Amino acid sequence: MRKPRISPDHINSGSNSFAVITVLLRFSVNQFFTMFLLLALFPAEYLLSESPDLYAPITAKNYLTGRFNPQSHPGMISLDKTAIPVNRKGHFLRKEASDAFLLLYKDFKKEHPEIEIKIISSVRNFDQQKAIGEKKWSANASGATGHTTRARYILKYSSMPGTSRHHWGTDFDINSLQNNYFESGSGKIIFDWLEANGAKYGFCRPYSAGRTKGYMEEKWHWSYKPLSKKFTEEWTKNFKGYGQLKKSGIRFSGSDASLDFASEYVESISDNCLN
Repeated sequence: MRKPRISPDHINSGSNSFAVITVLLRFSVNQFFTMFLLLALFPAEYLLSESPDLYAPITAKNYLTGRFNPQSHPGMISLDKTAIPVNRKGHFLRKEASDAFLLLYKDFKKEHPEIEIKIISSVRNFDQQKAIGEKKWSANASGATGHTTRARYILKYSSMPGTSRHHWGTDFDINSLQNNYFESGSGKIIFDWLEANGAKYGFCRPYSAGRTKGYMEEKWHWSYKPLSKKFTEEWTKNFKGYGQLKKSGIRFSGSDASLDFASEYVESISDNCLN
């Protein structure tokens, strides 16, 4: 909604003072009724966030747990429409993350024109993450000593649906899903450059070495902190605690064995992504 434009002549003219006040009151009343309508339709969900526009037109709960279609969300952009190198068509990120990464990429190429940084994984919604998790759940059925043990094994590198940072459109993987790729050759040049410069563009690496809980180290996984920090805080605020994800309707193979420690994996990230 566009705010009314008030010229100096209006302000200095006593004859127009009443008109100015009337316009301002109408604007405030319109704002009030817009907020009233949102609260009436989605009372709990819109109270979740100080910035509902980050999630609109869906609720905060559904956004944070990946229960939406990224392709139709107005906050997302197809990387096919950008100059960002990708391994296939169909990748999406938040527009803010895409713009920041493109700046980073251009500056990296100025120093290393012969080396390519390529996004190989981007946003994944709940159903996509569920498909990955359930495939691994079935593959690790034999020899498992119990559901909790099997869940912990899968969670070394794979998030349970409803908890993945990839739901948010802020996180992506580059080049290779093997840590040793980034320990020599071009991979090491990329990794060292990102470690030294990524923060200048808003990026952090959530799964660094040295953490005592959560996922294993992932040298390929990067996150756009200006948004992901907010999403992490709001996910924790709304889903931390026994049974909160179950109450919101999250179900998948192994969910009974893993949901109760979901917040451990969401919160156990690098300090660089938290502070």
